[in-house]
Amino acid sequence: MIHKLKIITLFCLPFWMLFSYWSNTNNGINETIEIYHEVEVKHPGEKELVATILTEIKTKDSITIGYTMDVVSVICLEEVCKVIPVTIYWDEVGKYQKYKVAKGETLEKYEADLFEPQDYVKLNSVLANENSPFKDVLITEVLSVVEHGDVDAVSGATALQLDEKDTVPGAALTCYTLWHWANGSIIEIIKNKTGESASNQQLLSFIESNDEIYYQVALNELAKRGTYSPEFVEIIIQKASDNPNLIKTCIQYLEKVPQEVYETALKSIFIKSDKRQRIAVLRSLQYSKHNITTEYLDSFGEEIHHLKSFQEFSVFLSVMEEKNPNSEIINSALIPLLQADFLIARRVYWYLQNQKNLSETEQHQLDGFIKKYSDKL
Repeated sequence: MIHKLKIITLFCLPFWMLFSYWSNTNNGINETIEIYHEVEVKHPGEKELVATILTEIKTKDSITIGYTMDVVSVICLEEVCKVIPVTIYWDEVGKYQKYKVAKGETLEKYEADLFEPQDYVKLNSVLANENSPFKDVLITEVLSVVEHGDVDAVSGATALQLDEKDTVPGAALTCYTLWHWANGSIIEIIKNKTGESASNQQLLSFIESNDEIYYQVALNELAKRGTYSPEFVEIIIQKASDNPNLIKTCIQYLEKVPQEVYETALKSIFIKSDKRQRIAVLRSLQYSKHNITTEYLDSFGEEIHHLKSFQEFSVFLSVMEEKNPNSEIINSALIPLLQADFLIARRVYWYLQNQKNLSETEQHQLDGFIKKYSDKL
C-alpha cells in the first residue's frame, strides 16, 4: 500500500509546478508560496528510503515559515491495515506543529475500532514528544502479537508495553508510524532546506536568536558556503561563550575555518567562557587537523589562571604533553600551581616531572613538592 502511495505522491504533482500560492487571508496580506522538494526519507518501518514531496512554505518576502508533508497513517507489512493519508506540519527548523487527517477519513485502532475525539488530541501530544519511547522501538516490536492472555489495552494486539501517556490506547502502530514521520530523518532535511534558502542576513538573525536549533542551522549553512567573515565569527563566538549548549556546534564550525581565524576564535572563547567551553576548546586543539604551532600553544601560559577545575587542568596538560612538551613558558606558568589544591598540584607534578628542561629553581621547587607529599604520590 505504501509503495502505491509513493507513486501517486510523486506523479500527481506536475513537474512544471515549481511553486504555487498556498493560502490567501485578510485580502492577500498573509499570502504564502509553496515550493515543492523531491526528497528521500528514511523511516525505520521501511526497508528502503521513501521518495516523497516535502512542501516548503514561504512568505511573499521569501522567508521560510514552515513545511508540510503527506504521509501514511500506518506502515502495515501484511497489507491488512486501513491506510489513511495524513499531513504533517513543521515550523521552519523542523519542530513538529500539528497533523491533519485527510478530509472525510477516520483513523482506526486495533480491530477496526475508530478513533474518538480525545484520541486525536492524545495523538497530537504523542507526536509532539521528541523523546517518545517510540524513538527506540523497532517496528517488529510493535507488530509482534501477544500469544497468551488478554490483549494489551494500551498498545493494542502487540507485545509492546507502553505507558498510557506515551501512546493512544489500541493504536500503537499508528502512533509509531506517525511519530517517526514527524520526528525522524526529515528533520535534518528541513533544517538543511531552511539554511539553503536563507539569506546571509537571515542567517545572522538565526545566530542572534536564543534558540539553539536556529544557531545550528545557521552555522551548518555558513560552513557549507565557506562564510567566515568577522561579522559572523564575532557573534558566533560571543553566543557560544555565553551559552555552553552552543559550544559543540560552534567548534564544529570553527574547525572548518582558516587556521588564523580558528586560533583567534578559540583563544577568545577560552578567555571569555566557563569550564564547559574551555574544555571544548582544549579538546579541539588536541585533535585539530591544523598544524598548531608551539608559539600559539605557549601563549596559553598567560591564560592558565582561567582554569579552575581539575578536569580543565587535566585536559590542558594532556594537550601540552602531546603537542607542546618541554615548553619553558608553560613550565614556568605551572610551577606556582604546586601550591594549589592538591589534586591539581599533583597533576601538575606528574606533568613537570617528565619535562627535560626545568631550571635549577624549578627543579628545586619540584623536589620540595616530592618531599612534602611523597606518601601521596
